[in-house]
Amino acid sequence: MSSFTSRRSRSTGCLIVVLQLLVVYLLSHGPVQALYASQRISGPVPNAVTVFYHPLHWLYEHTPLGTPMSAYDGWWKHLLKK
Repeated sequence: MSSFTSRRSRSTGCLIVVLQLLVVYLLSHGPVQALYASQRISGPVPNAVTVFYHPLHWLYEHTPLGTPMSAYDGWWKHLLKK
């Protein structure tokens, strides 16, 4: 019974870590976009950044999450405004 409990707690821990990484990924888009929009990071957005955030762009365009994502990005842009 002890090995079952430890495997279960390990898999629960892994699931929690994956969910935390997903949340960090989702929330990181606003600050990155605002840094480029405010020109605190100069130059064009690198292709690697565009590719990295492409799934979020899809969510923005094809799900009801577009409105809250836009508001969140706008909040970051306002926060980092020069």
